[in-house]
Amino acid sequence: MGTPTPTRAAESASVADRELARSLFVSEATVKSHLSHIYTKLEVDTRAAAVARAIEQRIIRPPG
Repeated sequence: MGTPTPTRAAESASVADRELARSLFVSEATVKSHLSHIYTKLEVDTRAAAVARAIEQRIIRPPG
């Protein structure tokens, strides 16, 4: 499988945004807007960093 390239990561995020929007009955733009605000509040640039920061700040629990 290998290490994801930036292009693959972007494609995966796009698919995830689309699926999340569909499941929440909102537009993909709404999902992206909310993610942008979350990233700003957590002072991060990526989903992975947002999850890590949220765990550090005990906003969410780690899996397992």
